[in-house]
Amino acid sequence: MPPSKTLLGPEKVPYGAQLVEMSSNGKDIFVISDLHIAAGLNSNRNYDGTENFFADYSFVRFLNHLEKKIAPDKKGLLIINGDLVDFLRIRNIPVTQQDFEAWAAILGAVGLDMPIDWLKTSISPKEVKYGLRTDDYKSVWKLYVCAGGHPQFFEQLASWLEKGNQLVITKGNHDLEWYWKPVRSYFRYLLAQRIAARQNQDVETVLSNIVSPAVHFIDNRLILDRQICIEHGHNYERFTKVDGPPVLKGDTQLNLPFGSFFNRYLINRIELAYPYIDDVRPRQNILSLLLRERFPLAIQLLFNYIPFVLLVIPKKQYAYAFKYLFQFLLIIVLPLLVTAFALYKGFHGIPKMSTAAAGGTTFWTPVLSQAKNLLFLSLSYFIGRLFAMLQLSSPSSLFPDANEIFGKNPALLLVTFGHTHDPEQVFVEGVAPEARRYCNTGTWIPVFEMDAADVRLDRTFTFLHIERDAAGDIKLPDLYRWNDDAAREDALILIDRK
Repeated sequence: MPPSKTLLGPEKVPYGAQLVEMSSNGKDIFVISDLHIAAGLNSNRNYDGTENFFADYSFVRFLNHLEKKIAPDKKGLLIINGDLVDFLRIRNIPVTQQDFEAWAAILGAVGLDMPIDWLKTSISPKEVKYGLRTDDYKSVWKLYVCAGGHPQFFEQLASWLEKGNQLVITKGNHDLEWYWKPVRSYFRYLLAQRIAARQNQDVETVLSNIVSPAVHFIDNRLILDRQICIEHGHNYERFTKVDGPPVLKGDTQLNLPFGSFFNRYLINRIELAYPYIDDVRPRQNILSLLLRERFPLAIQLLFNYIPFVLLVIPKKQYAYAFKYLFQFLLIIVLPLLVTAFALYKGFHGIPKMSTAAAGGTTFWTPVLSQAKNLLFLSLSYFIGRLFAMLQLSSPSSLFPDANEIFGKNPALLLVTFGHTHDPEQVFVEGVAPEARRYCNTGTWIPVFEMDAADVRLDRTFTFLHIERDAAGDIKLPDLYRWNDDAAREDALILIDRK
């Protein structure tokens, strides 16, 4: 791979730091998370099954609303706390000569000179099927695809910066590609292009004077104003946590957690046939939904894709994963084998009792019928437990992890996560003279609630507005949701369950 030049967009915070401390300088602070923006509209002006974000215009109206809330003598700080761009779900690859020319051009803009012929040979057959891997130059292409499919979203972010506001992006498990400096540089370049076009200036001037000073990337945890801890939360879940350094040794690939492999090679394939399956809540109903609505797909999932995914488990996770697999061999597979043996013996070699005079049924007919039902139930249970074993669903709450952070950091007043897509707010009493607050900012993608048979819009578009009192001290915030129909912010209704 050709060497890179000096990249655009200098880092204003320490690059790669696991803990970054910043001051908001009195700005109004807004926190959202888990937008999961993917490829957007395709050539048919439709969405592919792997796209989950459909709120471009809602986001435009939301930011316009925030700008009206900010006092004229203040500016705003928007923090997107992880999973802004869902690089895992962008499967589009360059195909035409025009695609490769565009790819080479945007790479050149961020200091990576790569000949078109070389780029054409860099795509493997597996990438044609599953999408590009995580090399920096391939991740830049994915961001280019994302911006092309969500033009209104990127225009509005550019407008936010143009008006003097700031933007902080933290890494989540679906956008680990923010690790690469070329990806960060291209994101800044995208926004600078849009501002430059409106102001009739050159891109380099806008990049230097407006965008680069206002856009910051956080690799893990941000401590804001010494009192607010902001972190995506994926590092508290075993199969979404990055185990080891961010890049594989001696490689140009990111060190992905197992959950990322599973999304790329399995969930994406399912969503092409059954869109939004990963947004079903409660998550334990995903397999029951597949078994009821798309039973052949569920069987294909088990016998085709599961073995393949097991082959790509990172070596460091073999022992952890197969510890549970061994348990299932005893608990699940053994009963399945017994059931299969009973069915076999029922059809071969076991003598039948005489039929009843009236009904004409044999003794074994109801037995075999029940055995078939048992086989179906066992298979269903096996698939469901296999998903549980791999911990594809996020933990129900990250509050215990937030509470631990409070215990280690007495000065903190607020800890906020994302990742689970489940909004939460909890007062923490007794750990300090004043109360503390834990909040999870949920998600901006649809939540399909099977129990209610509905799309739960009341649990999406959630955000935090961190305000100050007259003395300038931080007030503990409540969660709100953007009510796009009414063009207003509403208090989020959450119910404590005992």
